[in-house]
Formats: sequence, C-alpha cells, structure tokens
Amino acid sequence: MSDRDKINAEMRSFFDDLWRKDPWHFNTSDYEQRRFANLTGLIADRRYRRGVEIGCGAGAFTRHLAPLVDRLVASDVSAEAVERARGLGLANVEFRIVNALAKGWGDEEGPLDLISFNDTIHYLGWRYTFFDVAWLAHRMFEALAPGGRLLMANTENKSGDYLLLPFLVRSYRDLFVNVGFTVEREQEFRDTNKGVEYTVLASVFTR
Repeated sequence: MSDRDKINAEMRSFFDDLWRKDPWHFNTSDYEQRRFANLTGLIADRRYRRGVEIGCGAGAFTRHLAPLVDRLVASDVSAEAVERARGLGLANVEFRIVNALAKGWGDEEGPLDLISFNDTIHYLGWRYTFFDVAWLAHRMFEALAPGGRLLMANTENKSGDYLLLPFLVRSYRDLFVNVGFTVEREQEFRDTNKGVEYTVLASVFTR
C-alpha cells in the first residue's frame, strides 16, 4: 500500500469513527442552526442548476442547500456519514462516498454553478500535502462555469484546536484567490458554542 493509500484509509477510518459519535450535534445545536442559516443567506439570492457539496457529512447543511439547487451532488469520505445522509430522502440530491482529493465529487459532470466546501479544508491540510490542497482548489476553479460560485466557510478559534488557528484559515482563503477566484462577498460570523467563542470566515468566490 502506498503512503497516499494509507493516508486515504486513515482519513476514512477517522471520519467514520467521528460520525459514529457525532461530536458536533449538527441537527440539535442552536449554534449550528444559526451558522447554517447565515451561510445559506450568503448564496440564496439566485437559483443554481448544478451544485456540489464537498464534505457533506450526514447532510445537516445539505438540507439547507437542496432547496437552492436543481441537482446537487453531496459527497463525503465517510461511508458512515453518507449512509445517514441518504436517509434524509432529499429527492434532488445524490450522495456519494468520495475522498475530496479524488475525482467523483461532481467535477466530471460540470460545468457547475455552485460548490459548497465548508469546514473541510483544514482536515485536508492536516493530512495531505500543500500541493494536494492547492490542486484541489485549482480543480474547483476549473469545474465552475463562468460566474459560478464557491461557498467556503471555515471556523476559527485562537485557542484549543490548532487546526482552527486563524492564520491557517486565512491562508487557505488566500490560496483560492491565488488560483483565480474573485471574492464576491465575505463575512465573519461570530457566535458562542458551549461557552467557547468562534469566528466563521465565510467567503463567496466567483469564477
């Protein structure tokens, strides 16, 4: 097994285990529902023909995206999460078990009008090379139709989880600008979850 295959297998196992525990409580957390509503509001001013959600988990945010898109492909590396998401019964959504760095999340069906990519890139940056992450950003740019949108939101926290450190989140944001995306709008959503203050940097990029 190659080093890349080992990392892929480790990521699948890691996220399957996380989703069995569901530490985020997306469907019951008031904080998460406020965050989802805020993100949806950034892109709800138009209708999208084809969309992709990368890192859909068990579909908590997919339920907010689905009414905006005629056909949505939602993918995640975790089979555990995707099986739960399929139980939502969203008629216009196809759920797929896919590693974000592999083909199959919907880029081969483009051009796309919308890509949603939220709170996922810091996990990729944690386990994969900078080249891998940068190439994924380039592929997203190429997959979008002219004028298409990418919604990318990442949570920041100055203490605790080092994957959420602001300088990392801002570096990921700048990477997408460097591959060609234009920032259409941007917002910092600040809120408290279980007594911890978080900032969510939400960027709407266009091609």
